[in-house]
Amino acid sequence: MDPDEAELRMESPDAFETFKAYQGERDSSYECSDFAASADEASSSAESGHGASGNASRRKRPAQQASAVRPFKRQKGVFNTEYLDLLNQDIDDAAQRVCWEEEVQLLKSQIGLTHWSAIEKRHFFEAVSRLGKYDLPGIAAQIGTKGEVEVQQYITLLQDSIKQRKSKNSRSYLEIAEYPAAVEISPQCCHAQEEAADAISVRQERREEQREQLKWGPNWDITPSLAQKLSRHVENGETLPDEALKFAQLFYLPTWLNLSERVFMNSSIPGNNWSNVDDKQPSVWATTFDDFHSLAVSITRRLVQSTLFISTSRIRAKMEFRPSTRRVVRKRDVEAAVASLNMPHNSFERWRTSARRLRLDVVNEQPDGDDEDDDNNDNDDAAAAAAAAATDAEEEPMSYDEVEEELSFRPETTDEEQSSDQRAWKLAVLSDDASDTPDHDARAISGDDNPGQQHMEFDDRDEIDRELAEILCYAAADIRHVRSTKEALLSGIKAERRQDAQAERHDEYASYQAETHMWSILQRRPSMGLPRVQEPGPVQKSNQGLDRILPWGRNWASRLEYYEEWETLDTGSGKEDEEQD
Repeated sequence: MDPDEAELRMESPDAFETFKAYQGERDSSYECSDFAASADEASSSAESGHGASGNASRRKRPAQQASAVRPFKRQKGVFNTEYLDLLNQDIDDAAQRVCWEEEVQLLKSQIGLTHWSAIEKRHFFEAVSRLGKYDLPGIAAQIGTKGEVEVQQYITLLQDSIKQRKSKNSRSYLEIAEYPAAVEISPQCCHAQEEAADAISVRQERREEQREQLKWGPNWDITPSLAQKLSRHVENGETLPDEALKFAQLFYLPTWLNLSERVFMNSSIPGNNWSNVDDKQPSVWATTFDDFHSLAVSITRRLVQSTLFISTSRIRAKMEFRPSTRRVVRKRDVEAAVASLNMPHNSFERWRTSARRLRLDVVNEQPDGDDEDDDNNDNDDAAAAAAAAATDAEEEPMSYDEVEEELSFRPETTDEEQSSDQRAWKLAVLSDDASDTPDHDARAISGDDNPGQQHMEFDDRDEIDRELAEILCYAAADIRHVRSTKEALLSGIKAERRQDAQAERHDEYASYQAETHMWSILQRRPSMGLPRVQEPGPVQKSNQGLDRILPWGRNWASRLEYYEEWETLDTGSGKEDEEQD
């Protein structure tokens, strides 16, 4: 007996017997299937699915073209408890918005009149590393027990300490290699993690399915056939098989499933397309429809209440000077209620950009007016070739810009809204045009026409001379073109390249350690073997660099003058009013 079934039987023996009656259909969905027979099953299911809704859509890829092997189908692998512990730890870190990667011993202290505990300091440094030192509200909210003034006081203390240390010793306290960087994992390790994640995901989904079946019975999974059956019951005024399926009276369920099949789960990316994940057509659980029904009812109630409140206020204010005012809810009352709830007025823009957002392949099928002529000229080879060429042209997917242009229907808007839309469109076009220029500018600046030079060593003289020329030509600071300045710049460039090379070695070793640790968690060994990375040794300190020569302006914020909010307000209109008086 499966552990989940044993747990379920202990919780409710009677419910367990009910569950076993509805278990048979879905049990084989998560086992390693026979891929040789999956193509025939997919074909039959596709034909039956389209038969219920009429003629098959020409936009839908034929089931016979689908590969027999579905590489994205999850497999029920071996359950790994250590990987589950790692997953739970990441979930806790995401929920708490902290990541305690290593234990740092911080002592409690007093800064001014403020006492800082060790845990508050850990939250402080975690927030600063994620949000930056200028987001005082975010840092204070992350700590929870300190205000913005106290946070700013702590940051000022740290900055003053850095200035004092630099005034005594110009050597950097931390080298680039000592900053932690993101580790890189090999593709085979990523695939092994996906297999472990699939095992946990399938186990969790199996448990959720058991609970769904106990709650809804045989109608727990709304398939296309069940959706058609429930819709016919509602259209004919018949009683639903289960009173709990009240969402079928509000939603036309086949349309929801068609949206999943043709839009939301029909991406051109194979991993996001339902036909590459499972042989069965998309379905929706009854709990999901029930949640959507609750949301629709709740939002409608809020909208009606806000509309009545706004219309009542308008009518009362208007009846003071016009008693004959009609007690009618106007369209502008509903629009004001929608705006007060911060809700969009319509979904046109969302559907217009859905193809780009979901990576859909959209084909514009124009009605063919020459069908009768083609039927009368079946023996005409030229006409057949032209028809085939026209069919191929029709099947060419449209670009996202063309799709959005075809769907650019908009309701009547005011001149102000239209001008704002035009400005937004112009800005978008300008940004698209500007996004094409950096590569060209970078090639023009580098002056490197030989692609083989990209693989030269760091100490290559040509690379260093080229970087020196860029600094002398494009640096914002005024640099004197004398021999001593050039020698100092060359020395700084070489030192920074050595630091970068050292950082690369340390990052590579850190990635090797992280992947080795991950393989131990997965309790597996890589099939191809990991190339052993030698330990880079201690970090070599250096007091040379371009920071000592060129003012990069990294501390630009310290030179800004602070203005109160009232000092930034425009007071020109007040002066004009005084002059007019």
